Amino acid sequence: MRVVVAVDPDTGVSPAELAAGWDVDEQARGIGAATVEAAPSGAYLPGLVELVVIPLAVNVASGVLCEVVKRLVRRSRREPAEVSEVEISEGATEHGDQVVVVRLSRSTT
Repeated sequence: MRVVVAVDPDTGVSPAELAAGWDVDEQARGIGAATVEAAPSGAYLPGLVELVVIPLAVNVASGVLCEVVKRLVRRSRREPAEVSEVEISEGATEHGDQVVVVRLSRSTT
């Protein structure tokens, strides 16, 4: 099984930056090694070109995985003033891959 992370370009974090951050984080590295792959056309988010893919080395709880992704995105991004929070949603593909989609929720003020 693998985890596929789709990062909205509006986060200010590229898939390459997230994969690099993943590889230097001890907890993330213990889950599996991150690579960047081309995104299938129209996959997950409009305008998405690349995905971060992590073949799972260990079984990991969904909540733990989402927290690791959220922490790494927060650490890597250049935070615009109107951004209030990193949002994570997850699902699965028909092939059994776990999909994590990273977006930003916008402040309403």
